[in-house]
Amino acid sequence: MNMKNIKKFTALFLVLILIFTTLISCNPSSKNNISATGNDNTTADPNATAAPGGTTAEERIDPNLPAEDYGGYTFTFLAHQINYPYDWVGDAAPREITAEAENGDPINDSVYKRNATTEDKYNITVKMVPNTDEKAAMNKAVKAGDNTYDAVVIFNNNVPSVITAGLLVDTSQLPYINLKQPWWDPAVNALSIAHKNFLLGGDLLILDKEATNCLLFNKDMMANLGLPFPYDAVKQGKWTMDALNNIIKNSAKDLNGDGQMTAYDDQWGLGLVNDALHAFLVSCGGALAVKDNNDIPYMDFTSQKNLSVISKAMDVMYNPNYVVNGQAPPKGGSGDLTNGNLILNTGFSESRILFMWARIRVVEALRDMNANFGIVPMPKYDETQNRYYSLVNPYTGVLLGVPKSSSDLNRTSIILEALSAESRYTLQPAYYDVTLQRKYARDNESQEMLNIIFSSKIYDIGSIYSFGNVFLDFITLAATQNRDVVSYYEKKSGAMQAAIDKVVNTIQSIN
Repeated sequence: MNMKNIKKFTALFLVLILIFTTLISCNPSSKNNISATGNDNTTADPNATAAPGGTTAEERIDPNLPAEDYGGYTFTFLAHQINYPYDWVGDAAPREITAEAENGDPINDSVYKRNATTEDKYNITVKMVPNTDEKAAMNKAVKAGDNTYDAVVIFNNNVPSVITAGLLVDTSQLPYINLKQPWWDPAVNALSIAHKNFLLGGDLLILDKEATNCLLFNKDMMANLGLPFPYDAVKQGKWTMDALNNIIKNSAKDLNGDGQMTAYDDQWGLGLVNDALHAFLVSCGGALAVKDNNDIPYMDFTSQKNLSVISKAMDVMYNPNYVVNGQAPPKGGSGDLTNGNLILNTGFSESRILFMWARIRVVEALRDMNANFGIVPMPKYDETQNRYYSLVNPYTGVLLGVPKSSSDLNRTSIILEALSAESRYTLQPAYYDVTLQRKYARDNESQEMLNIIFSSKIYDIGSIYSFGNVFLDFITLAATQNRDVVSYYEKKSGAMQAAIDKVVNTIQSIN
């Protein structure tokens, strides 16, 4: 080999090494990549699967599926359609299911590529039919034996009535769904009853991540107040209710000097709505309901531990000197007091609210905010708690199901498995890494916080099913600053147990 060819070969070799190294270092996928950094208490649930986009590269896993040609079959998702613009970005339908063409938007383009890959492989077309009442549409189809819909994206609020109506297939009857694979979310197992589970969650979806609770904090305000950002506290396992309270209690100010704290005119340490009472309960290791060894739910929020958690949460939430509840704002001052989310978003954007309870999707709604902000998980009860818990809000999340009228469960399970696996390496990196970490989140540290939040997602079966209307009743306590949880439980325990018994009996009878 002459010198000229040697140089060419060397140059090519170096380029290949560079490409290989770049691909490894830039791979945004991760699995179980949360580990303690200085304190074992920072570890997330060992059974949880981190969203792709974290700091540890993950080798691609391909699903073990048969080669099939479905002859141009149209695989149809029925999907919820909802527009909630107040603290949300108001999409009419889920944006993670279909895309007509590439348009430069990371999520849209990743959905298009994922679908195109799966469509080419199985000779299908992926279609979505949005409906403002997906429950009624599915009920009509199932009862008529109409096999139009292969899968359904269910609004969490509709889950109880959809399941008890017997409209969904038990996931154990989906032969090619492998729930041990990282593209399925094990947190959904919390919603099984009597060892039957009709729901799926995971990388095919992003609305389940976007409905996950967190705290946002205004970095500019923190700097002006001379306070350290809470990132180190989170990583060291020291991000607790007391740590949060110690920060916010000295950060409120009567800006207009009128001697009273008003929603739009003054500075607050923490802004939230009634839902935060439940979010704090769960983040501190509690729940409205848990399950026994037979996978049967029972109400648990009046256990001694949970009452202690609730008391601490109320100590924080009910302090009118530095906490503003958008759904029960103080009277007086300027501004519209009828829209709680407007109170919070305005105050946070104007650097008058230091911390704000939110769901992850709200981060995107703050894209035009001038001040810098960061993201942290909801706090633990104390430093002995061995992990963080991030509640998936029951009002705004979605889950997957397969209608009983689906005509071919082999085909349905193959396509769902294939789409979910491909989503892990297309949709999730686009959402997690590009949209959140680079476009909207304002710092590198928030990337690590998102790893922790998404790896510690929790569903509370008591809030999803809201036995005896317990969820709404429980969070309404916060609106009136009612502390008498035991009296509420004693008054409603019969209705809650009757609701549980009805749901359990119904699910046990479903074939």
